[in-house]
Amino acid sequence: MGKDKYICPCFKVTKDDIKKAIEEGADSFKKVKKATHLAAGCGHCKCRAKKYTKKRLDKIK
Repeated sequence: MGKDKYICPCFKVTKDDIKKAIEEGADSFKKVKKATHLAAGCGHCKCRAKKYTKKRLDKIK
């Protein structure tokens, strides 16, 4: 998988990992972050990760 497939390259978190965390009950960025380690490394992906997580959460509301 290319590095562009990862939302968070430090912990190799993909869009599918975020979707799965939400399906399993994570209903906020903080909970998705805890479940996946998203944006827990260098922090470079935090803005992109928050934006994508919000987009996914908005789809289920």
